[in-house]
Amino acid sequence: MVRDFYFDKILLISFLTLVIIGLIFVFSATSVPSLITEKSNAYFYFKREIMWVVIGLFVMLIAYIIPINFWKRFAYPSVIISIILLILVLLFPAKVHSTEVKRWLDFGLLRFQPSEFAKFSLVLFFSYFVYLKGEKNLQKSESIFAVLVITGLLAGLIIIEPHKGAAIFLTVLIFLLMFSSNFPVKKVISIPLIFVPIFAYFILTSGYAKERFVGLLNPIEHRADTGYQAFQSILAFVKGGFLGEGIGNGTQKLRYIPEIHTDYIYALIGEETGFLGAVFVIFIFIVILYRGVKISLKKEDRFTQTLGIGLTYLITLQALFHILVNVSLMPSTGFTLPFISYGGSSLLMMMVYAGILLRISKEPDKTPVFKGR
Repeated sequence: MVRDFYFDKILLISFLTLVIIGLIFVFSATSVPSLITEKSNAYFYFKREIMWVVIGLFVMLIAYIIPINFWKRFAYPSVIISIILLILVLLFPAKVHSTEVKRWLDFGLLRFQPSEFAKFSLVLFFSYFVYLKGEKNLQKSESIFAVLVITGLLAGLIIIEPHKGAAIFLTVLIFLLMFSSNFPVKKVISIPLIFVPIFAYFILTSGYAKERFVGLLNPIEHRADTGYQAFQSILAFVKGGFLGEGIGNGTQKLRYIPEIHTDYIYALIGEETGFLGAVFVIFIFIVILYRGVKISLKKEDRFTQTLGIGLTYLITLQALFHILVNVSLMPSTGFTLPFISYGGSSLLMMMVYAGILLRISKEPDKTPVFKGR
């Protein structure tokens, strides 16, 4: 039976620790730059982030209260909603700094990225699909084909935006989920052989993406143009050293690294808290990965089990992508650091995932089988 008022304390502490770290470094990243812009208010972004954290905590509580069966019923409709949103963003893009950006939908108070919801809907779809099909049917080629069709449809619409990073993320996520489920290993391993050439083609035929890769491979030579972000983020970690320059004392946030409060906040953590602080953040995400997978594997219901693993992968994979970009092992792809980076839509989605994972932690475990002597 479901345990009343129970949740995994380690998971909750991990999520809240990341949120607190986020508040500290969002303020550090934005206070001085906000003073020297037209806003002239050091607390402008910090106040907004506190507002989103309060709303996010409420959203996390709601997600915790919602029964898991609700997500079963919402799984397939969520894919349809994702497709509609991904089409709408192409037709009605939001304006960011007076430029139309086909990644965002503008709802007034909140600008929302449909690709964020697409990640969630893909995990829901996959979890329910595995639950309905059962172990034996997952071995069939048509099961793999069905999953790849949905993934390809979502990723294809995201590529059109264009947001190639998010499309790659969806592909890697579904590969990990299929590998972790009962899909045939040989066929799953062949998935990258299908998708890697496709993404390579899009990158090579896209001048902007190609320039990003060139800048990444040689950031020093291209530090004034395509390698500028990579060079400046590396410089942040070099400045930080082992112990860092002190919270609030970093200088890379002073217009050297653009969007440091979102896409490059890990570089700021590295500069101001050094190697120790950067490793501590990674450690927290490793704890979330370990606890999330461990808790999920114990669950009796197949949907609950797969959903828990999927959301755990989603959170930690996004953290990995963000960190790889910040240490210049991957071109800039616009990924926020979960629970830490500034932004309403990203934080709210992460709080939903956190609430569901905490809910999963209270769901019934597998009944132990005792063998007689």
